[in-house]
Amino acid sequence: MLVLVTGATGFVGSHVAEALVARGFDVAATVRPTSDQRWLVGLPLTRRQLDFGAPERLAQALDGVEALVHVAGITRARRDADYRSVNADGTRAVLQAAAAAGVKRCVLISSMAARGPDGAQGPQSPYGHSKLAAEHVAASFEGRLAIDVLRVAGVYGPRDTDLLPLFRLARSGALLLPPRAGRLQPVFAADVAELVTGLIERRLGFGPWPVAEARSYGWDELAELLSAALGRRVRSLHAPRAVFLAAAGASEGVAALLGSAPTLDRRRALDITDSYTCDVSATESASGWCARTGLAEGLERTVRWYRERGWL
Repeated sequence: MLVLVTGATGFVGSHVAEALVARGFDVAATVRPTSDQRWLVGLPLTRRQLDFGAPERLAQALDGVEALVHVAGITRARRDADYRSVNADGTRAVLQAAAAAGVKRCVLISSMAARGPDGAQGPQSPYGHSKLAAEHVAASFEGRLAIDVLRVAGVYGPRDTDLLPLFRLARSGALLLPPRAGRLQPVFAADVAELVTGLIERRLGFGPWPVAEARSYGWDELAELLSAALGRRVRSLHAPRAVFLAAAGASEGVAALLGSAPTLDRRRALDITDSYTCDVSATESASGWCARTGLAEGLERTVRWYRERGWL
């Protein structure tokens, strides 16, 4: 079976592509002329050019493809409209081309941001709204494509650059944390990839299906586990949400001057100061999968990988 992975040059997508190759699938990875392909080096897969705005390129990329894993998207943007353009409109373009090409199977990687934080009635950010819109797009293709939607929690692990600043701050011996009341429920990248590979041949149904480690953690517990993984004492201080929002505003201002996407924006500041937890029992029961990597082990493996490559 030929499986096409969009976003395969990115953090999560590269883990998915690697896992599919390891399971014996024929894999094609979408790339752009500007893509950093370092995580694909040495993998026996083909590379296909993808352009959401060029239907003929989409058709070529999907030629002969039997299953599609749509990971491509953005988590940072200079403008709010960019989230919808890439995450929702891009999904529509890919699924239209997939349906026309006769693709049999599709797994869409969505986000817990599409649901919103605990207790909310929906997404709370432009990013979350764009991921929910992508899910609605996918629902409109039911009957033409066999689609499963995975609402993945915060993903961490080797190759991740988004959480690298957190590890570097902890290495310095001091860590600024959100309010103690918040909880997080992350998932290790390799565990996400394992679930995706299993779903290529075994459909769950549309979902959306929450994907995370089965248990959640408080921020103090995260700090303790991070200290253990780094092998040094880390002093932590909790700050109110306003501090994180102020830092995000400053980051957005600097990014606007530089013409780049901010490292910390208000969406991320809200996400880390809210709680995102979920019940994954239905996902586990239906798929036979569970996140096997606990946070302690996952942080240790991530720190080791960062150090081996000189990132930490």
